[in-house]
Amino acid sequence: MLLRLLAPLTVAAFTMMSSSLVGAADNSYRAPVKIVDVRGAAALLSRGAAVIDARDAAAFAQGHLPGAQLYAWQAYTGDGAARGALKPDIAAIAQGLAALGIDAGRPALIYGLGAPGFGDEGHAAWLLALLGHPDVALLDGGFMAWRAAGRPVVTAWTKPRPGSFPSRMRAELRATADDVARARQVVDVRSQQEFLGATPYGELRGGHIANARHLDWRRLLDDSGRILPTARVLRSLADAGIDPNVEIVTYCSCGVRSAFATVALLARGVPRVRNYDASLAEWAADPARPMAR
Repeated sequence: MLLRLLAPLTVAAFTMMSSSLVGAADNSYRAPVKIVDVRGAAALLSRGAAVIDARDAAAFAQGHLPGAQLYAWQAYTGDGAARGALKPDIAAIAQGLAALGIDAGRPALIYGLGAPGFGDEGHAAWLLALLGHPDVALLDGGFMAWRAAGRPVVTAWTKPRPGSFPSRMRAELRATADDVARARQVVDVRSQQEFLGATPYGELRGGHIANARHLDWRRLLDDSGRILPTARVLRSLADAGIDPNVEIVTYCSCGVRSAFATVALLARGVPRVRNYDASLAEWAADPARPMAR
């Protein structure tokens, strides 16, 4: 009963803290990825934005935004225990993205499957921001929102003109295993079943990183797959015992869902969030790293 009475007070305290987090109160804060609705996405297309579709090839073939290019996060990560970790040659990753038409001189619009997906679009947006792209936008609600609004969908694919995308790493968006070991706040964004020990994606040990908090990444979305407004994001953080004023390191199985969570939290004004891209695929492979159930 006492906890039930205190819960609204806790949420209120976190909501009051939000004034120091969001850009409305701090004009110096600029999220590395902006969230746009369908109208905003259409405006970016009219400005010649490079468009990245983070769904699978079958969905892409059935219809996509005009000019879209297919993105697969596995093209930029390792194998085995490193299957979530970015490949070490960052310049080559930037070159691969440039081959998709990504150019530092024009906006990049990213979309994916939305709520039914795995957060792949968040990985694409996080990666572009990590490599220093100055104008990255994520379509809120994904392809379903675009199609529901009656916007144009095409099946023809056009080979992109390669862009110019020299990498300028923003190290504050990425965490290593050593960073995780030192972090005050580590957040597991997988499902509750995975947090408690299920390994549907092949981690070598079940459970979670010791002392990690749990916040399923889908709790940052509404029923239509759109990212929740700031007040509701803060409520979700408060309910999970996460302090938005302390740096957050996110992880999942391979850094994809956690990339989406990182982008969403940053976009809603939580200023210090880093994605542990190697995630549990790497952590669980080393028996010396502590885990719990």
